[in-house]
Amino acid sequence: MFTLNIEDKNLENIFLNEFHSNKEKFIEFIKLSFDSVRGKNTDEDWSYLENEIQEGIDSGICEQSHDEIWDELFKKYA
Repeated sequence: MFTLNIEDKNLENIFLNEFHSNKEKFIEFIKLSFDSVRGKNTDEDWSYLENEIQEGIDSGICEQSHDEIWDELFKKYA
């Protein structure tokens, strides 16, 4: 068992309004989210982001190329 104090109004609002202050559901959500990210991020293989980047490019909203976006992400997170 642990106690966690997070002083973030947005996170507090999510806990109160979206999870209706249900600690068990909130913790389960965090666990599932972590497992999802951890499963995709094994050995720092970021290839799972390629489909999401391509989807953004195909939307026509972004003016950058796939390589330009990938380079920016790599610089920021690698």
